[in-house]
Amino acid sequence: MPRPTGHDVRSRVDAVAEDLLELLAATVRAPSESGWEDRVAGVYADWFAGRGWPVTRQLIGPTGLAGGEPRPDSRENLVAWYPRRRGLPCVVLNGHLDVVPAGDEQQWTHPPYSGLRQGGHVHGRGSVDMKGGIAAGLYALAALEDLGIELPFDVAVQLVVAEETTGVGTRAAALEVPDPVAALVLEPTDGAIVPISTGLLFFTVDVTGVAAHTSAPWRGVDAFELLIRVWEALAEFARKRSASYRHPLFDEVPTAIPFAVGTARAGSWRAAVPDFATMSGRIGLKPGEDPDSVRREVERVLAEVAATDDWLREHPPVVRWDHEGLPGWETPVDSPLVAALRSAQQEAAGAEILTGFTAGSDAAYFGSRGVPTAIFGPGEVTKAHAPDESVAERDVVAATEVLALALARLEVGDG
Repeated sequence: MPRPTGHDVRSRVDAVAEDLLELLAATVRAPSESGWEDRVAGVYADWFAGRGWPVTRQLIGPTGLAGGEPRPDSRENLVAWYPRRRGLPCVVLNGHLDVVPAGDEQQWTHPPYSGLRQGGHVHGRGSVDMKGGIAAGLYALAALEDLGIELPFDVAVQLVVAEETTGVGTRAAALEVPDPVAALVLEPTDGAIVPISTGLLFFTVDVTGVAAHTSAPWRGVDAFELLIRVWEALAEFARKRSASYRHPLFDEVPTAIPFAVGTARAGSWRAAVPDFATMSGRIGLKPGEDPDSVRREVERVLAEVAATDDWLREHPPVVRWDHEGLPGWETPVDSPLVAALRSAQQEAAGAEILTGFTAGSDAAYFGSRGVPTAIFGPGEVTKAHAPDESVAERDVVAATEVLALALARLEVGDG
């Protein structure tokens, strides 16, 4: 069957653009914060049913993978097959149903779950991260189906839970689709093609001290001061790591493997030397780097800090790894998946844009297992997780066109 031209795809996407944007607005109005993805799952399930695509509604509880997640017997992944499951090599389109909490609603210009369409944008929590990308992926496939295009591979659309917490949704969905030949993750990239992502480890470090009245701090051991020493040592370790890794797709950022502490706390009373201090943060992973080796290096740094202080030698800092980690990964830019995206973007937008990703995502699950993987979607990732999250309607429509063209041009083997 002849491949559709750019004009064919553009015309069909334009014809469905209003439906596309209404679906996006409707899903934003469903406040599907992590733990409550079932608030929006039915909207997508009805959409699949309307297209006649078979869909599996996979509760995460029975998978045995949902330890630590709330409401595991009420939350479900959706795995839909375009146009049906034919037994061909399978390409995955992956998106997550959950959004982060809206936070203080007074910081929002419009209600966070309004789904308001105004000023050429769809407004609300999840519009960028990542219901805009999901809508673009669904309507890219719908446009191809409407054009009568029969792809030489199956497509499994995975809409998963818990990406913002443990990532259990994508791991559970793999039970339904165990061996994809390629994966396209629909996270917001501001329309850039992402064939490489660094990974990350989340950590917490605890330090103990001895409380004393602040009029005589020398009678105590200041856990906060000790925690600062630990932070300085980890920051220096991270600076050396950053200097050792360079990649052209990360040229526009100071480091591809960021280290940052997001929370810190010490003591319980302002007139007492703190007897406890803790900090939690993240440290980046290079593509292909073994997370366990970095854990051991961090533990070595903490041991070196402890060796410099009499108190810490007897009461060493304790590190906890708060997540199994997200490995870094890279897909060659001349791989069939990335080449199809580049060709599509060149035709649709006149130029290709490739960049690297430093944020964690479910793409790590695929890329670290050797599955050719790319991230692509509408919206600026910097607007995610923030008040006044919104996505430009034109960007969602443009991403739909690129995705449709890329899927129509993608050639895959038998795995």
